[in-house]
Amino acid sequence: MTWPMRMKIALGSTRGLAYLHEECNPKIIHRDIKAANILLESNFEAKVADFGLAKFASDTDTHVVTRVMGTFGYMAPEYFYTGNLTEKADVFSFGVVLLELIGGRRPVDVTLPSDEHSLVNWARPLLTQALEDGNFDVIVDPKLNKDYVTEEMTQMIACSAACVRHSTGQRPRMTQVVRALEGNHSLDDLKEGIMLGPTRVSSRCQSSDHDTSEDQEDSKEIRDDGPGNPRTSHK
Repeated sequence: MTWPMRMKIALGSTRGLAYLHEECNPKIIHRDIKAANILLESNFEAKVADFGLAKFASDTDTHVVTRVMGTFGYMAPEYFYTGNLTEKADVFSFGVVLLELIGGRRPVDVTLPSDEHSLVNWARPLLTQALEDGNFDVIVDPKLNKDYVTEEMTQMIACSAACVRHSTGQRPRMTQVVRALEGNHSLDDLKEGIMLGPTRVSSRCQSSDHDTSEDQEDSKEIRDDGPGNPRTSHK
């Protein structure tokens, strides 16, 4: 798949998810955002599909308490552990989809050098490093043969890094992601404590509700009993 195709898929699915979260009344939380639920038309226009697990939420709802359902590798940690569901769980899942478009890897990849083969945990520090030094070779799909638009790749990497933050409060809204991917929004607005370009990029957001040790625990405590049927291993 070429880079223009990947970018078109990212933009189309981002706009669709932003519509569900911010234009529908009540808003719709999809709850199972993944690559398989993004359908492509013949011209690679992307459509968010399969609303079998979707939940409605009013603007006054801070969260919806629900049974945990979804697909292993895409679920946000706070939803996985507590069942407290907000639209930021969709944002996390979409960040994983962006990682797939960037790197050509599956959310759970046995070739990754980690105990749980988690794409998110493997990619987090690499996304930060790529934004810092502008070297995308480690994180980008080698099948692209470096045939991509650097500015667009930077935008997608920054969006993915912001979406898969552990802290829900630090994840962007989908409209922010739309504007960033379109190049109409400063990437600095997606994050706290991260500066692009020659300045330092910190993977640790300067916020009291973020604990990077929790990021590491994600892969240690989540176990997979099969597709769509995860369980947790409690301490």
